[in-house]
Amino acid sequence: MTNEKKYLHFELVRILKEETDPKHPMSQAELTRRLGVNRSTVSRALGDLLNDSKHSHVYSVHVDQELDEEGNEINPDKRSYHGKVYYKHDFSTAELRFLMDGILFSRHVPAEQRDQIIKKLLALGDRQFRKTRSMANVRRLAVDEPMNEDLFYNIDTINQAIEEGKKISTVYAYMGPDFTFEPSRGGKTQILNPYAMVVRNGYYFLICNNDHYSNLTHYRIDRMTKVKIEEETVKPIRQLDGFAGGLNLQDYMSHNINMAFGDPVRITFIAKPKAVREIIDAFGKSVEFTRREDGDLDCVVRVPEYDMERWVLMWGDLVTVTGPDTLMEKLKGYAEILAEKYAGAK
Repeated sequence: MTNEKKYLHFELVRILKEETDPKHPMSQAELTRRLGVNRSTVSRALGDLLNDSKHSHVYSVHVDQELDEEGNEINPDKRSYHGKVYYKHDFSTAELRFLMDGILFSRHVPAEQRDQIIKKLLALGDRQFRKTRSMANVRRLAVDEPMNEDLFYNIDTINQAIEEGKKISTVYAYMGPDFTFEPSRGGKTQILNPYAMVVRNGYYFLICNNDHYSNLTHYRIDRMTKVKIEEETVKPIRQLDGFAGGLNLQDYMSHNINMAFGDPVRITFIAKPKAVREIIDAFGKSVEFTRREDGDLDCVVRVPEYDMERWVLMWGDLVTVTGPDTLMEKLKGYAEILAEKYAGAK
């Protein structure tokens, strides 16, 4: 293939990729006009691309042979007239919107980096998509939201450590009232054994082991600072308490709905039928439902007590915890504190 022919193929794909999709194809006549070459040259080039659609991503809405006045094919040796053609993008409009919305409203991603990622996603769509999803028309989070600017560095570094089977060191921190990070534990460096990164409630978490302990835990990655890969090999997860058989990530996530600390325990509660959607949103398919004679539901889940505390404080009017006793006492204490606080409210 000559360089001139390669360039023509490249230009055809570029134009179609930028401006077309299955709903917005482009005619061969328009491509001929845009490229400034004769129709037969464009037709031959399109024929090459259409014959290799799997790699070129170029498809035709319909392909008709050109006919003379008597109805005979003008060029039966495959000189086809390609009515309208389009580029089949790797991502559909719906998929790109889903990815963009996920980035736009991820509160832990710094504003500048959000914009950079959105622009890259916009470039993957056609002209129509770029026009309808203009950055100017999308509601974004404020640029001055407090963020950890090292988020993506942390993700890359931790991912490399997991792949290489190495420990990492970090200083964990929390956002203070002046909107700057305040190191926990007096800024003491922690040595962690990283096993997996997950996303929960819009935040990245590292599932790991603190080298000084024998249990599995998790850290918010956007709260980690001074992340560094260490030379020492990671501690095998089978050495941790309760993980002799390894880590079942799906099971672990189903028992940690808010990534709170603490071991999952069996929790029972009674729920109103209209609470079912909220229960499933929180606990997924791991919840057990049993219909009661009065129409309510007996429910069983296995999550840390702290997770359940937070959840019940949101939906306490729809659910009643029936066990364990330790959780019921904590909730009773919360109820008394709230009642006292608002007893004199008008």
